[in-house]
Amino acid sequence: MPELLRTVIAVDKNLEAGAVANASAVVMGQLARLNAEIYADDVHDADGALHAGIRFNTVILSGRSSHLLLLAEAARAEGLRPVLFGTRGQELSNRFDDYRAMCAESPTSDLGVCAVGVTGEHEHIRTLTKRFSVYKG
Repeated sequence: MPELLRTVIAVDKNLEAGAVANASAVVMGQLARLNAEIYADDVHDADGALHAGIRFNTVILSGRSSHLLLLAEAARAEGLRPVLFGTRGQELSNRFDDYRAMCAESPTSDLGVCAVGVTGEHEHIRTLTKRFSVYKG
């Protein structure tokens, strides 16, 4: 089994609850593609219903938008692979090609980052995210 991991999705504290849910789902999907060890094999209950097979803590945090960029930069500087999602991306519902092109042509700071997700060693991620608060909706 891999070391004890932690996944954090930090969102802009000014996002509305629906936007937080959307950004968190999008970011978690990409994190799961990058870090397959986050999830276990299928987990079923006694009735055969499928349950989430998540192995490690996943926490939604909130903070200032300026701190989101700092988190992404710090994580990258330490060899982690943060996943970003921007407010401009949220405006392009079901227009993936437009989203990809916009991202390719724009610096990170122009995309209005509203969420950053990162997975890594538990205590290391806690240290990187100490300036954020638990999201309370």
